[in-house]
Amino acid sequence: MKGYTSETIRNVALLGHSGCGKTTFLEAALLATGVTTRMGKVEDGNTVSDYEAEEIRRKVSINTSVIPVEWQDTKINFLDTPGYFDFAAEVKLAMNVADTGMIMVSAKSGVEVGTEKAWEYCEEMHLPRMFFINQMDDENADFERTLAELRKNFGKAVAPVQIPFNDEDGKFVGFVNVVKMQGRKYLPNGTYEEMDIPEGRLEALDDCREYLNEAVAETSEELMDKFFMGEDLTGDEIRTGLRSGVLNAELIPVLVGCATKNIGIHTMLDMIIDYMPSPSDLNPIVGLDENGEEIIVMGKGIAFGKKGNQQVDLTNLNYKIFSCKNKNINNKLISIVSDLPQEYILLTRKIIS
Repeated sequence: MKGYTSETIRNVALLGHSGCGKTTFLEAALLATGVTTRMGKVEDGNTVSDYEAEEIRRKVSINTSVIPVEWQDTKINFLDTPGYFDFAAEVKLAMNVADTGMIMVSAKSGVEVGTEKAWEYCEEMHLPRMFFINQMDDENADFERTLAELRKNFGKAVAPVQIPFNDEDGKFVGFVNVVKMQGRKYLPNGTYEEMDIPEGRLEALDDCREYLNEAVAETSEELMDKFFMGEDLTGDEIRTGLRSGVLNAELIPVLVGCATKNIGIHTMLDMIIDYMPSPSDLNPIVGLDENGEEIIVMGKGIAFGKKGNQQVDLTNLNYKIFSCKNKNINNKLISIVSDLPQEYILLTRKIIS
């Protein structure tokens, strides 16, 4: 089995309202990365993640499934969570081991209750997140309305990094990268080609570029001063600020696509690798052992303690410590196993291998 360091792993929880296309996105990701040779369909009951008999019968996700893919020598562990509130516990369990929340939104339905719930869960756990506006091929899809709803509900930190465009027949065929200021058109054979920005999208691009610049400027005083001076941010400044803002959960990028047509999937995978955190990017969990010495739990470790990354006193709790080789913490991997009082919760940053 191929080995991965913590820097080359991403743990991503797929979140969102039922029917927004989480499972279909996974099918597209599996196809794009060469794991499968065809896309399964929820309605046909042949998707990789919805494999249990009850899920196939109901045509909805009931349990969280872990679906790993490899992209650019990086392992991405997708956690496909249920959209129905009856299975909210499954969602929270998945988010306990995720380092990123990817919130799917339907371009035709816009912000739904499941979208708001996913956001609330991410806020509770201070989890870096992003939006993916899916189903852009639907005749009722409306990117501008959906983006406006996202910004109205979740603030100006929500910043588009792509805007969609249609062909002469009104069909969704690609998007413009707001950072690179370049278009990408998808062809019927599944490939894509880079292109100039369509003239009909220049005005919308200017608006979205302004949204992005403002959100990026919020990540540092230097960029904020430059923004208020009316100066344009460079591509490198935007990329650096974007990653910094994402890691601190202060900036939420918005991407677009259509999972059923495999549009935007490759770019989303690139985005996850380039901007979303690996387990080593997140703050370690710090506790005290029975001797009052600090212990740090990283990698394949589990710690129990109060909510947050603050120091936790574990001295008077019943727990067992064991260790194994891990170069991140002096060749030791600390894992704490215990039955804990109700006021304690599970804190974990666990690499799924």
